[in-house]
Amino acid sequence: MMRRQALESNTVVLDIGHYYAPGKGGQGARTPDASQGAQLEECEFWYRYAHVVKQVVEQAGYHCVVCNRGDIPTDPTLAEYARQTGVVQIKTPIPTAVYRSNHHSNRMAVGILSADYALDCKPGAVVFLHLNSESDSWLISNKGAFYCNPVGIQLATTMADTMNRRIFNRGLPNHGVPCGVVVRTDGHKGGGDWLNTCNDSFVPAVITEVAFLSNPEHAHYLSKSANASRFAHAIGEGIVRFMQQRKR
Repeated sequence: MMRRQALESNTVVLDIGHYYAPGKGGQGARTPDASQGAQLEECEFWYRYAHVVKQVVEQAGYHCVVCNRGDIPTDPTLAEYARQTGVVQIKTPIPTAVYRSNHHSNRMAVGILSADYALDCKPGAVVFLHLNSESDSWLISNKGAFYCNPVGIQLATTMADTMNRRIFNRGLPNHGVPCGVVVRTDGHKGGGDWLNTCNDSFVPAVITEVAFLSNPEHAHYLSKSANASRFAHAIGEGIVRFMQQRKR
């Protein structure tokens, strides 16, 4: 029944990764400094550009929900983006604490409540919006990937193909390295039990660890608003292609 529900659902849930701390800003990966055009942090980036992904998904006729654990950002610009995008703020008591899933009690992780909220929406796909970082200093890293659960291989593969056709080495320098797909089932690794929780409900899920904020070429590309919008649009296009092609 859960498998059929996921296959028949027209809902996509996007989770903005990490959280915003008042007085500290976004708490995800960030650029070492602003020398490549701007200081970027992944949570703040996706508050600015999740609406692009949502628009692509909704224009294709699907229902799209955007969430983020914690409270709305105190930064007025990000707060306005959150309002316009309709971000659902999941009131995690302690954003850095480990919680047990309400859906599958054997799954525990920091940020698991985002996966729980996503499953509450009975989705056909869940996408955790992240950016990667290889180090705290500038370092050319180009092995970005969509991390997925076993039932999300088609979703991840479709999104990676779209990223390769639209973005990698077509604006965003990646030295000819294609976007990868990594199946993650180890709950002790980053995002593992988010993916496992979705997998236990037969819901395809991916984490978008595609571009590296510690890569000066990636950071320079993403610091331009038009490029960031293209990148977010490719994420949305990959989701739509999957939803249209998925096996029912």
